[in-house]
Amino acid sequence: MSTNKYIDDIRRQFLRGIGVPQQAAFVADDFQKEAISSVVDGQDTLVVAPTGAGKTYIAMEAIQATLALGLRAVYTTPLKALSNTKFAELKSKFAPRHKVGLLTGDRKIDGDADVVVATTEIYRNELYRSQDRYGLVILDEVHFISDQQRGPVWEESIILTPSSSTLLMLSASISNYAEISEWIQSVRQRTCHVVIKRERPVELRYGFLHPEFGPMPLADSRGNIIREVQQFYGSLSLDASGMRLRGRGRDGRSFERRGRRGKRSRFGRGR
Repeated sequence: MSTNKYIDDIRRQFLRGIGVPQQAAFVADDFQKEAISSVVDGQDTLVVAPTGAGKTYIAMEAIQATLALGLRAVYTTPLKALSNTKFAELKSKFAPRHKVGLLTGDRKIDGDADVVVATTEIYRNELYRSQDRYGLVILDEVHFISDQQRGPVWEESIILTPSSSTLLMLSASISNYAEISEWIQSVRQRTCHVVIKRERPVELRYGFLHPEFGPMPLADSRGNIIREVQQFYGSLSLDASGMRLRGRGRDGRSFERRGRRGKRSRFGRGR
């Protein structure tokens, strides 16, 4: 870690305010109340809110309301790791009163449970095999619908979900929500209510983990890239395979890091 006073000062400023917040009574935000009310009323609902705004709270309350009606719910995620995390989270909240299951490519636990966590691909595949009845279908990270390779999975999931099920779709980054909600209404022949939260409750800061200086902001107060970051990237180059970064540190020692060439998204929006 650097002893450079300039680096220490900008790091301190970059990390300011990070810590454990003071405990206070929870009060639901208006957009959360609106979304929960929409789902309880049986409307397909698309929630677009920044990361940290509280979309998971909406999902939890919607699941609770669904279970109270004696219906089942499924929570889908784009990643196995995220499905495993959500499985543990939902099990801690709803078990043992309600059974919670998990369906991924690697694990199958209580697939007929009251609440099932699944990867979106597995949920889509199940729809092709049978019309399993869920009162509530939650599609987390629904902006994956714009992904060039995986987007059709979300499209098919929305199209194939029975009209008797209520869709709750969550995203932090959909910009063309009006277009998407209009398409959902056209393929499902039912209203899709859109709930928008624009203000970011958790400040977004862009940082860089420097191998020598540790965490630091990516840019200074005037928007200029920090000099040490520029110098670090200025020393880099790709090897012949295009998959590894090569460079030298300030001490002259060489290093390599595995990278990946980026891919362009299908629609260029909602990413």
